[in-house]
Amino acid sequence: MSTIADAVVVGGCLSSFTPQVSSQDRQDIQDCLLYAELAANDKYPGRVSKKVWFDYYQGRLIKAGFKLKAFVASEPVRVANIQELLAMSHTVIGRMGYPSLGQLLRDTYKTLTLDRFAWEFFQGNVARGGQGILKCSPCERLASGETVVCLLSVQYSTRVTEQAFFLWSEFHEDLQIVPGGGVFAFDPEVFQRYRERVHEKIESYSAKSLVHELKL
Repeated sequence: MSTIADAVVVGGCLSSFTPQVSSQDRQDIQDCLLYAELAANDKYPGRVSKKVWFDYYQGRLIKAGFKLKAFVASEPVRVANIQELLAMSHTVIGRMGYPSLGQLLRDTYKTLTLDRFAWEFFQGNVARGGQGILKCSPCERLASGETVVCLLSVQYSTRVTEQAFFLWSEFHEDLQIVPGGGVFAFDPEVFQRYRERVHEKIESYSAKSLVHELKL
């Protein structure tokens, strides 16, 4: 069973680490995730396909030192509760050859008691219809010394219809989940060349976002 050393929400991504991941790598990975999130939001500030947004997000990570090792198979599935969502995530990650990362994700939710919170948040967005994306990134250091990150996105789209029967209504939700992402090796030597640039970009994007908020 995985032991969680650290778990943190970076932008819209729940990131967790095993104790073997060094504190420097944890910080650098978090900086990469935040940079990618801010860059994607800046590139696509309006309504855009979630796949387009996420593809750009992943592209920023690769540029900053993430090396793709395996793709997540984007096969649509349906879930009815958070247990099914986590089971699906565990299965998807395990199929890529990293079952321990899938277990780390489940352990993170259990340890942080996020099950109920996550599902209520998920249901709240689903009930309103439309589309969205949830992200998580369990990370571990392998026996080989390589640090790997499984970036898993859960894209969802819903169609809610209403049928009125006199004094009450019955809602039918058509919920579709499409997993995405992949397993990446984090290369600290590559990131070292981009660290200053990434930090500058984070500050720039954050300042730009703050100015936008003040104008609203």
